[in-house]
Amino acid sequence: MRYGVIPEGISERVALLLGRVPVPVIDSLYGIIRSRSLMAAVTLGVFEAIGRERRSVNVLAKRLSLDEECLDLLLRVLVHSGYLTKKGESYALSTLGLRTMLPESDQELIAFMRWNYTQWTFVERMEELISTGHGLDFHAVMKERGDWENYQRAMLELARVDAGTLARLVPVPKSAKRILDLGGSHGLLSAALCRKHPPMKSVVIDLPEAIGTARELARAEGIDDIVEHRGGDLLNDDLGSGYEAALLSNVLHHFRPNAIAKISRRVRDALTPGGILAIWEIEAPNKTDGATGTDAAALYFRLTSSARAYHGNDYRKWLKAAGFSNVSIKRPRLCPGYILVLGTV
Repeated sequence: MRYGVIPEGISERVALLLGRVPVPVIDSLYGIIRSRSLMAAVTLGVFEAIGRERRSVNVLAKRLSLDEECLDLLLRVLVHSGYLTKKGESYALSTLGLRTMLPESDQELIAFMRWNYTQWTFVERMEELISTGHGLDFHAVMKERGDWENYQRAMLELARVDAGTLARLVPVPKSAKRILDLGGSHGLLSAALCRKHPPMKSVVIDLPEAIGTARELARAEGIDDIVEHRGGDLLNDDLGSGYEAALLSNVLHHFRPNAIAKISRRVRDALTPGGILAIWEIEAPNKTDGATGTDAAALYFRLTSSARAYHGNDYRKWLKAAGFSNVSIKRPRLCPGYILVLGTV
């Protein structure tokens, strides 16, 4: 998916074609202004204050104790970004804003905006990464509970988007009783599989620092009756045994190839004969392929974990080497950039 300079009107199209538009300025400045405006609107309570009504900037400024002139500048940016609409001097949430920027909206992404403040500090390390090849392990550098909470809430919001797809595409063995969810935090994705395949229940193993918030989120989502949380290290701690299914969702991009190979073997040993492993990840393009939007995700994962996104063929190789059979790869059309890798014991 491409993100960049999009001309509005014939004159802008002509200017762009003639090279009269300073594209690097727009890419480097407008992008961060747009991002930070969205974050600020969440932090300052702007979207919630507007709600499902149409509000004047004067009313909003007084209600939120904000500077009216500067608030209006922010609101106009959000109109241009597609999150608000403007009629006269009043503003309302657009369809996109209503769907994503209100609590309990269909695709709520409020926590992700709060998590973005922490991600902002990660991106400041870009030059260091390119110079040395050393990224940072953000799981290790996050020391504040608030960082962990924002991170896990943000991941829960993204998981809601994927839950239905995984429940539909992962072929859980009949009469399965337990699924192992590694690094699953809240457990929403494995819970979606459990709801579709009763009486299966989920065991989530995640870092000890994540467990407290993970249990709270599971309770709030109403899935704590089918999700059990355990603190542990995917590489070294006991995973248990006798599982009919296992899930690794958006986890393996934090690990280097040798570690992924080890995790694959450990999961195989934890599964019963006929058990299935499902891997859900953003896929990196082949190096010989043209650049795509997922290259930015690959660079981000390299920056924040010293690992990276991988191609489906990489996962196929690791699973086969670990002893999995019937390894298959699916690329759902409505989940651009994502792959589902399946392997059977």
